[in-house]
Amino acid sequence: MKYMSLIATTVSCFGGFLFGYDIGVISGVLAMPTFPVYFGFNEGGPNHIAQVKGDVVALLQAGCCIGALLINFFAVGGILQAVAQNLPTMLAGRFIAGLGVGACSMLVPMYIAEIAPRKLRGRLGTLWQFLVVLGIMMSYWVDYGCVRHIAEGDKQWRTALGIQIVPGGVLLIGMFFLPESLRWLAIKGHDEKVVKTLCFLRNGNEDDAEIQEELEEIRQASRVELESRNSKWTELLKPNHLRRLFIGVWLQIFQQWTGTNAVNYYAPDIFRSVGLTAENTDILATGVYGIVKAVFVIVAFFMIDGRFGRRTTLIIGSVFMMTAFFILAGMTLGLERDNAGFEGELTNVDAKGYVAIVMIYVFAVGYEFSWGPVVWVVCSEIFPTRIRAMCLSVTTAFNWAMNATIAKVTPIMMENITYGTYFFFGCCAIIMGVFTYVLVPETRGRSLEEMEEVFSGSFLAYKDQYVWRPESKADKITQAEEGSSDGDNAKQ
Repeated sequence: MKYMSLIATTVSCFGGFLFGYDIGVISGVLAMPTFPVYFGFNEGGPNHIAQVKGDVVALLQAGCCIGALLINFFAVGGILQAVAQNLPTMLAGRFIAGLGVGACSMLVPMYIAEIAPRKLRGRLGTLWQFLVVLGIMMSYWVDYGCVRHIAEGDKQWRTALGIQIVPGGVLLIGMFFLPESLRWLAIKGHDEKVVKTLCFLRNGNEDDAEIQEELEEIRQASRVELESRNSKWTELLKPNHLRRLFIGVWLQIFQQWTGTNAVNYYAPDIFRSVGLTAENTDILATGVYGIVKAVFVIVAFFMIDGRFGRRTTLIIGSVFMMTAFFILAGMTLGLERDNAGFEGELTNVDAKGYVAIVMIYVFAVGYEFSWGPVVWVVCSEIFPTRIRAMCLSVTTAFNWAMNATIAKVTPIMMENITYGTYFFFGCCAIIMGVFTYVLVPETRGRSLEEMEEVFSGSFLAYKDQYVWRPESKADKITQAEEGSSDGDNAKQ
């Protein structure tokens, strides 16, 4: 079937939609008037409220951290959240749902990397981030729809939280129809299934030159993995493997310290802090933020395998985010000085407030074409097949551990250091840009099997002499002619 790689990737990426929905829905739920009242955490002072908000948000990420290392369950967590009668049940539901989301966040990018054609691996990998962001955007608008069209009460947040069961069910059913990973089939010795599945995914024939070349790469990779199967942990001690793991872990850590989930989880609070306090405008502005995120993931889809590739895109994204956060911090500081001595929320948006709002959207632009999709793509393609699953589980667990940390500390930071929160994230953007320039090599256009050579060279990535050259139409014609010639020779 034509486009089967795209179809299989899209179905598996419903795990990303679930991931995004769970990330985004809680921001609006926390802003719904009956949610804090129902669970009684609005009875303390501002610091107590910040602590409980952090707990409610962070328990999902804590579950995701474990789920990335263990197993997958999401429906149970979603049901518990939707029917929760007390805070402990809500926290348990968040944690259990996190187990499933965490597993998906590790398995889906790996699966995509192993079924995608080399020339489309970056773009198909970006579909994961698009579905994540689509889930976030949908959750924001579901929250807005619930507060606008459902009478004030616990049905508002129960509906928003319960809807997450739907994408989990779609993924559960869809998994039964997906083709198996090509490299997994090769490792298990199912040679005929490898050929059949590859031809099915690529819509080609066994004697096509490109199919034969990819088959040989898969077989070679599986032979190497089988030979070293009993020494996976010792494999990590090899210098170039340690280098890959070091880069993968820090990319995932930095992805969280961009501040993206600080905004995802607490966007309504941020918008209220700059003056958007009219009825539901904070949740509406959060929905617009979700749209901006989704649009610029589509931009990344065309950039990641094009002129800029992985490395340059990460650096450009760091500059965008640094600029947005520094200006946002400056505007917030200006608002605080303008309203010195005023207690309570601002009641209107002035020029500084509008600039601050725009900077939140500019941050979304910078993140979604760079650190959002590119980190997952790079981590899914830099590790050897024989240790990829193990390495991805480790790097993804670090991502979720930092995610949980961000979820917990952000409301406390916003309560105690206000504008300093944004200066902090702006400084993080500088550090991650320098890290990328110095240590992260370009992986665009290199096969999964060619990564061994990439990471055996200089530790300093800016010394890498690799220059990506897009495949021209003449190259494709030459390859086709060579394949035809090889087939004729074989027949003779």
